[in-house]
Amino acid sequence: MLRVSAGALKALTSGRGVGLGCTLAARSIGKDGQLDFRLRGGGVFMVRTDDRYWLTYLLLLKNYENDLDHFLTRVLRAKDSFLDCGANLGLWSIAVSRVIDDARRVVAVEAGSRTFAQLERNWEANDRSFTTLHRAVGEISGERVSFFASVGDHASATMVQGLRPEDSKEEIVTTVGLLDLVAEQRILRTADDALIFVKLDIEGMERKIFATLDPADHGDLALLYEDHGSEQNHVTAFVLERGFGTAFLADDGSIEFITGENLHRLSALKTDSSRGYNMLAFVSGGAAAGRLANVYGRTFV
Repeated sequence: MLRVSAGALKALTSGRGVGLGCTLAARSIGKDGQLDFRLRGGGVFMVRTDDRYWLTYLLLLKNYENDLDHFLTRVLRAKDSFLDCGANLGLWSIAVSRVIDDARRVVAVEAGSRTFAQLERNWEANDRSFTTLHRAVGEISGERVSFFASVGDHASATMVQGLRPEDSKEEIVTTVGLLDLVAEQRILRTADDALIFVKLDIEGMERKIFATLDPADHGDLALLYEDHGSEQNHVTAFVLERGFGTAFLADDGSIEFITGENLHRLSALKTDSSRGYNMLAFVSGGAAAGRLANVYGRTFV
C-alpha cells in the first residue's frame, strides 16, 4: 500500500514529488516518526518517516546497491570480518550480521552524530548483532578533525572541506585508522583463510586511505570503494598505482577487471553521473584473490 501511494504521487507530479510522496506515505503508518522494514535475508531496518533518501530506495526502487548485494551474497563467508566504514544507518552491517554471527567481526563506523544516533537505534533493533563505532575513518587513529554533514540529507557527508554540502554543519570528530581496525580483526580471526571485507563509503577520502595500505601486507583484504559517475579522474587510477588489482561490480552480478591498460573502459561503464559505482580492490596472489577465483571460476591477477 505504501509503495502504491508513493508511486501514484510520483506519477501525478511527473517525478518531482518522489521524496514528498515517500514521506507522506511513510507518515501515514509510521510510529513515533519511524518506519520499520524487514530485510529479505533477515533483520529490521528502521528509518525516519521524513528520510527522503532511504524511503525513495525502500518504497519505490525496492532495492539498494544491487551490485554490492550480488557480490557479498556470493563471496562472504561466516568466518570473515566486515568493516562498514561510513556505515550511515547500518543497512550493510545488519545484512552481513545475518551471515557473520560474531558481533565483534562486523563493525559499523559512522562519524556524523545525528546519523550515528539512528545507527544505534538499528543496532538495538537487531539485537546488537554488530559493533558500532562513532569515529571518522582516517589515515591514523586519534586525530580530531572537522566533519561536514548535510542538515537535510544525512547521506551527504564528508571530511573534505571542498566537498562539504551547502547546508552542512561542522562538527569535530575523532578518527580511527583503517590499519588499526584491520589489526583488531586479525586478532579475532577464527580461520586461516578468513578474509576482511572493507566497505569504504568515505566521500573524498579514498585516496588518502588507500595511501596507508601496502599491498604486500594485505592479501586478506577485499576492499569495496566507490568511483563516482561524475568523476573522470578515477579513484581507481590511484588504487591501481598503489599496486592493487581492481574490478567493476555490475548490477547483474557480473564482475569486470579494470587495469591500467583498459582504464578507459571505466568511463564507459559509469553511465550515470549522479551515482557512485562500487569497485573492488584486492591483492594479486593474495587470499582474497584466491577466494574470488574459486567463486568466479577465473584467476584474479
